Amino acid sequence: MVTVNRTALLCTAGGAMLVVALAGIPNPQAYATGDDREKRSAAVLQELVPSPDNPGCAAAVGKRGDVVWEAGRGKADMAAGRSITPTTVFDIASNSKQFTADAILLLSGRDRLALKDPVSNFFDNAPDWTRRVTLADLMHHTSGIPDYEDLLHAKGVKLTDPAGQQDAIEAILASQPEHPPGRRFAYSNSNYILLAHVVEKVTGKPFATFIQQEFFTPLQLRMTLSPAADVPGKAKSYDEKDGSFTPNSSPWKQYGDGSVQTTPGELVRWADNYRTGRIGGTQLLAGVTEGAVSTGDTLRARGIEEGRYGAGILLLPDKSLVHRGDWEGFHSTFKVSPDRNTAVTVVCNVESPDNFRAANQLLDIWTK
Repeated sequence: MVTVNRTALLCTAGGAMLVVALAGIPNPQAYATGDDREKRSAAVLQELVPSPDNPGCAAAVGKRGDVVWEAGRGKADMAAGRSITPTTVFDIASNSKQFTADAILLLSGRDRLALKDPVSNFFDNAPDWTRRVTLADLMHHTSGIPDYEDLLHAKGVKLTDPAGQQDAIEAILASQPEHPPGRRFAYSNSNYILLAHVVEKVTGKPFATFIQQEFFTPLQLRMTLSPAADVPGKAKSYDEKDGSFTPNSSPWKQYGDGSVQTTPGELVRWADNYRTGRIGGTQLLAGVTEGAVSTGDTLRARGIEEGRYGAGILLLPDKSLVHRGDWEGFHSTFKVSPDRNTAVTVVCNVESPDNFRAANQLLDIWTK
């Protein structure tokens, strides 16, 4: 395993970036000798990214908070010829939702809000339907609220047009739930846009500042929430058609549903909080899966088997945790083993044949 010196991109309240040096991740001796897992893991990545000259993927495996294997393959920036390495930053898209949900759980544990609170409590002049939708409905995608992406598209706003957080909120509040709240699971990014607003309303802080102070900084994670930003070391994302690659980017600047920028190694380090409860304690850990709702077969098209959706994370029948993220050419899969000792992340800057399958293969390699 390659050990690297890590730096942390910390977003201040004013939005400025600070670079903080972190300690290198140690190479655990348990994996240093007589072990073919690194070779088998490299083979998984090579199968996922056949050509190192095209956009590709990075992957990492964590054991109880230590990165035991990480690698990258392919190009982070085709024009510049920059290769993907373990330090390449990616937009993890909807894998950001777990931080939003955990922020709500953290505030609930501090009695700043309750999951049964109606959404109307946190908006001025809120429409009537917000009185029937709870924070728990938002967290578990049972609100019935349509996705803001569809709502903005219906208004003629394209992905290439500027659109911010307030544009999304206004479109959501002007809509109507498509089915009664609490009835069934229907994945909608709108839910997490509203949850981010709730965090800001309750704390009086920008959402990025709150999760930086409460999660990223205490755990010394090289992460930042920065929508539509060109973060240093970040990969460019691409669309592929007939073997040709076109850069893909959007000026949309929503958050809560996505926009966390990081490396796969940092995400598997974060995963250890699901074992230790270092942030949030036992109450947060319980809240991650309490009240989780069945997804039926609604996520099967994304390669995710039937499970129960908890706090920004899916609980599978074998008790493992998993989530996927897809946005403007970035694709990520995050998975934590049933015993919470092992975590894997696979992130790509182009749509890959099956990064979800690759994540499962890596988890098998490092847990058996």
